[in-house]
Amino acid sequence: MINIKVISDTICPWCYIGKKQLEEAINKIDNIEFDISYKPFQLDPTMPIGGVDRKKYIDRKFGEDTAKEVGNKIREAGKLVGIEFNYENIIKTPNTLNSHRILKWAEKESKQEEALELLFYSYFTEGRDIGNNDELVKIAKKLGLNSKKIEKDLDSDIDVKEIELEEWSYRDLGIAGVPTYILENNMIITGSQSSETFVNVFNKINSRKTEWPK
Repeated sequence: MINIKVISDTICPWCYIGKKQLEEAINKIDNIEFDISYKPFQLDPTMPIGGVDRKKYIDRKFGEDTAKEVGNKIREAGKLVGIEFNYENIIKTPNTLNSHRILKWAEKESKQEEALELLFYSYFTEGRDIGNNDELVKIAKKLGLNSKKIEKDLDSDIDVKEIELEEWSYRDLGIAGVPTYILENNMIITGSQSSETFVNVFNKINSRKTEWPK
C-alpha cells in the first residue's frame, strides 16, 4: 500500500492534468494498492466569495499575450490525457473554498475522486461556476450525496475553519504551488508529472518496502 496525499485546487488546470496522469500510472501497475486523498489548497485565498471576471483576472495576472500562450499550452497538454479545456465557456474565476468542503464531505462517503472529477469537468469543460452553491448542490446530487444536507451546510460555516487550517499547514511545509504530491508522508513531488515518472517512483517505493525486515 502506498499512501498519496495530493495537494490541489479545483480550478488548477495542471491539477486536473496531474489527476489524469496519476490515474494512468496507477492503471499500469497491478501489484501495488494505493490510498489516495486530495487535500485543500486555494491558489488565491483572497478571491472574493462571488468570484471575479475570469478574462480580466487572467489578463491582469499573466498579461494578455502570456495568458493566451499559457492557455494554449494547457489545452495541448490536456488533449494528451483526454481533457477538453473550454476556456471560452468560463465566465468567472470562483472562490474555491466551498468546493473543497464538497471534497471533504465526499471523502467521508468514499466518493472524493469522483467528486473532484465532476468539479474539474464542470469548471474546465462546461464552464460552470463551481463557487456557486447551487452548482455545488447539483454536483452533490450527481454523486448521490445528501444534497439537502449539503445545501444547508454550505450556508453555514461547518468545516470552514478546519479546511483553512489544513491548507495553511501545507503552506507551512513550504508548499506554494499545486499539484504537490506527498508520498508515504516523507516524499514530496511538485508539479504535474508524466505517468512514466509516477510508475518509476511507485516501483522504487514498493521495492524499498519489500526489502524492509518484517
